[in-house]
Amino acid sequence: MSKYLALFYLFLTATSQTVLHEQVLSTFIFTRYGERTPLVLSTSSALTPLGAQQLFQAGSKVRDRYVTPGEGSDTETTTIYGISAYQLLYDQICVLSTTDQYVAASAQAFIQGLYPPLQTSNWTYIAGQSTLANGTNIIAPLNGYQYPQISTLSSNDLNSIWVDGMDNCPSYTASTQDYYDTNYYQEILSNNADFYASLEPQFLNGIFSNASVGYYDAVDIYDYLNYAFIHNSTVAESLSTVDLERARILAADLVFALNANTTASGSTSGDHIRAIAGRTLATRLLEAFNTNINNQGTSDQMTLLFGSFEPMVAFAALADIVSEQNAAFYNVPEPGSSFIFELMSMQDEKTTSYPNTSDIYVRFFYQNGTDDYSSLVEYPLFGLSPSASPISFLDFAAGLEKFLVYDVADWCTACASFSVFCPAFLDSNTTYNPTTGVMSSGHSGLSPVVAGVVGAVVTLAVGAVLSGAVMLFGGIRLHRVHTRRRSELGGFKGAEKLASDRDLSIPKGGAGAIVVENGGPMSPHGHERVGSWEMGGQAKAEEAKGRVLTPGALRRPSFEDDNLSINSHAPPTNPRDHV
Repeated sequence: MSKYLALFYLFLTATSQTVLHEQVLSTFIFTRYGERTPLVLSTSSALTPLGAQQLFQAGSKVRDRYVTPGEGSDTETTTIYGISAYQLLYDQICVLSTTDQYVAASAQAFIQGLYPPLQTSNWTYIAGQSTLANGTNIIAPLNGYQYPQISTLSSNDLNSIWVDGMDNCPSYTASTQDYYDTNYYQEILSNNADFYASLEPQFLNGIFSNASVGYYDAVDIYDYLNYAFIHNSTVAESLSTVDLERARILAADLVFALNANTTASGSTSGDHIRAIAGRTLATRLLEAFNTNINNQGTSDQMTLLFGSFEPMVAFAALADIVSEQNAAFYNVPEPGSSFIFELMSMQDEKTTSYPNTSDIYVRFFYQNGTDDYSSLVEYPLFGLSPSASPISFLDFAAGLEKFLVYDVADWCTACASFSVFCPAFLDSNTTYNPTTGVMSSGHSGLSPVVAGVVGAVVTLAVGAVLSGAVMLFGGIRLHRVHTRRRSELGGFKGAEKLASDRDLSIPKGGAGAIVVENGGPMSPHGHERVGSWEMGGQAKAEEAKGRVLTPGALRRPSFEDDNLSINSHAPPTNPRDHV
């Protein structure tokens, strides 16, 4: 018996010495573009030097946490599993951006901070690339500058919906127009007419006309005023901070009304059409983590998306992050702000194998801005208490599946979109009007895709009959010219197929995302800049929730009114607008 007790004691001793540490497996980051020139100016909007610095700082903070944490610090365990410390490896990082110059340039500035020039890190040798035959070591210009691969997605690319889900979405546009017919909008418009009129002569004249200036253009007006306040000394001296703050609050209210109303429906009840950009962001997020898990951590170590603030506002509303306790989310994210999702596990420090799915968890962080007062703050998802973070990956996937879009066809149907790629995803029971973008189900006619095929077959048949007649009665004969086959091309696009040339399909009711090959998203105000504030401390919680300027003039959006569970299969709900 003493022998068994000794063995048991040794087992307990060994167990007690096992130390578990956090291991980050992958991270998914959506970052808002940096400061840019106002959209209302006659010249094309572009990223400013200040905006580039903001994104460089954002990338540097991500590098400090996930790529090269300080030695001996308590952040050592946040290094991403298998991530390259100095050399940018393109198969480890996926970077997606819209085609807007200030967004794509923001992505580039971010990567400069994430993977700086090699000589900056005293890393000047790349195996197989740097050394020439004569033994000379060559580095790239600008001290070993590293050139990132950034996929800029136009609205004609089906993958653009994951970054910019409200673009080219007529149902979203129609729903936003509905807001302008509500009593809420009319009340705010009337109560703040004098305020905007007072700004027009000195600050808005020549940019906005006196006849049209008002709450309708609240986002563009704040965008212009804030830029002028930062860059124009005359405006900085004459525009009061009270008026600038009021313009900011009104702009934020309009943004939330158009992108965070989860009760408004489009063509289908419960489709959260005004938060469609958050739905598509959730889909791409789940795909990235599923890919990392399916490949045992050998790919998708870091997925970086760059775009406007609408997907962030919409996702926060859908994921039930906004609350009195999470006051920072009552405002629109500052330039350079990031939503950061960590895929992580608790492992023995000696373990090198990838964990089981049941042992994987997800944490969500919000980095609001890039200045010295901003910080990375962890928040719970899906309305859970702070003690519930991190959340298991399986629960995380189940939470996202309540509101994400399942595939491109789901987005095309919800949006009634006339994007060039949508007809290919429609079934034979759907009719499609390319002019209005309206689709209706239950029609017994042919879909455009099927009709096109039938038309082509009929044309070929008629051509064959005519050709036969000519040959028969005209004496014309055809002979075959033998040419060399080009089988070496390897099919459509061959080896030149890009990472963006893929589609995501998530089976309904399942947690797994499937990437399938393909033969082959319209905001009334565009991508306006809104926000230049920081809500890092509890002392500013009241400010974060906004201020009532005058009785009845303004009411901040109340997400607590939207307590219904977010479920795309739930019974129909009554659309209700609120500010």
